[in-house]
Amino acid sequence: MVESLERLIGLSKSQEFIPDERMAWDEDEEMYHLHFVSTSGLIKEVNSVAGEFLASFLDENSVSVVVRVEFRHLKPVIVGEPLIVGLRIVSVRENIVTFAAVIMKENERIAEGTIERAVISRNYLRRKAFERS
Repeated sequence: MVESLERLIGLSKSQEFIPDERMAWDEDEEMYHLHFVSTSGLIKEVNSVAGEFLASFLDENSVSVVVRVEFRHLKPVIVGEPLIVGLRIVSVRENIVTFAAVIMKENERIAEGTIERAVISRNYLRRKAFERS
């Protein structure tokens, strides 16, 4: 499987999204009413896009899971403003696929980071779930 993952290095994807109220920063009541998008909301969106992108190259017995995220939220953005997630696969090490990520609003860099996703067997995760029950 690792050999087939290495062929993905250099592939990229961009996808537009519009942050909604579920992504609002709610740690401070006054700021919540200003409708800023939270860093955790941006991270969740980037992870979702990366997961869907990688899934399109995996067989039905494999799944990818987030194992590491480094993320910098550079500029504030308001709920409802269109954003673009840009991803590029920059490396594959064993079963770990590393993405460079950027979130843009028009020509402004809103956030950036790296995401690592491990490609693992669905059966392995099933066994782990049953061991706990």
